[in-house]
Amino acid sequence: MARYEVFVPAAPPRVPMDLTLRLEADHWLGALKTGLKRLGEAHPTNNVLCDIQADGSIHVTDPDSGRVFRIVEIPAITPVGPMPVVPGPSPTAVAPPPSAPLPSAPLPPAPAPRAAPAPLPEAKPPPPVAVKPGSRPSSHAEHVVEHKTPVLTPAHPIGRMAAVVKDEDVLADLFLEAAELARITDRKAGLGFALDAAMRIIGCEAGSVFSADLGRKDLSFEVVRGPSADKLRALGMRVPIGVGIVGFCAQEDVCVAVSDVEKDPRFYRAVSDATGYQTRSLLCAPMARHGQVVGCLEVLNKSGAKQFDQKDLAVLSYLAAQAASFLGRVDG
Repeated sequence: MARYEVFVPAAPPRVPMDLTLRLEADHWLGALKTGLKRLGEAHPTNNVLCDIQADGSIHVTDPDSGRVFRIVEIPAITPVGPMPVVPGPSPTAVAPPPSAPLPSAPLPPAPAPRAAPAPLPEAKPPPPVAVKPGSRPSSHAEHVVEHKTPVLTPAHPIGRMAAVVKDEDVLADLFLEAAELARITDRKAGLGFALDAAMRIIGCEAGSVFSADLGRKDLSFEVVRGPSADKLRALGMRVPIGVGIVGFCAQEDVCVAVSDVEKDPRFYRAVSDATGYQTRSLLCAPMARHGQVVGCLEVLNKSGAKQFDQKDLAVLSYLAAQAASFLGRVDG
């Protein structure tokens, strides 16, 4: 199989930002289908616009959404070994067999003996030669084992900056990892999986998953992580919808990042005062299903006193959407 790089443009909320996937497929269309399937997206309609660029990349436009997918085949490099040594003719003359007729003309005199040539330096194998996918290497390289062929990945896929590519790789790995939720059937285990993934990828000290009780119009702590997790579980506190930053997110169905909670008048200090845990920064995303908020996913205090960025917002928003879908499956 050939290796491809598939650029998938953003389509919130399922794909919150541009991504680049690297995968194997029989052809470019198979690579596009495989990449979209991994992200949980349907394949574009069959009436797509396909344009092959001068650099060999293939641009596929979905006329329904206007999104342009770019597929590039990653060239494989096949190492070629040294040419096999073919023994030369023996310097010793061999007499013809007795039955062979003698030549009619006399043989020319034997050349005068020469001095032995200086030994040649040890031959080094030639550098690797690029082989186009589908072609066969030259006969002297057919001993090369195919599964050892190295694959080169472009340093800056489709011309984007390295920092952007790194963020896209993080999100691509996240999408594949979030597929594990489909195998979890326990409610708390699934919500804990989503929270642990958010804290690990974003890099936070603490976090919580809130469940919305629409009858009581409040939010309860269902899963808690961090230094004060045990104390918070023991208190059994609730946060009214509309109160605090998490209550605001649940009420307005928006994702909010606050780099300094002391400067935000919406910050609900009661939880921090009760647990003694100091909250510096906060990122919260609602878990909504069919237009109704069923809870919130919140992480606190980004490590290294850094501010939350667009990638963090995209990660938490995506995990919150996955957690909402998970609740719809396990709760029925």
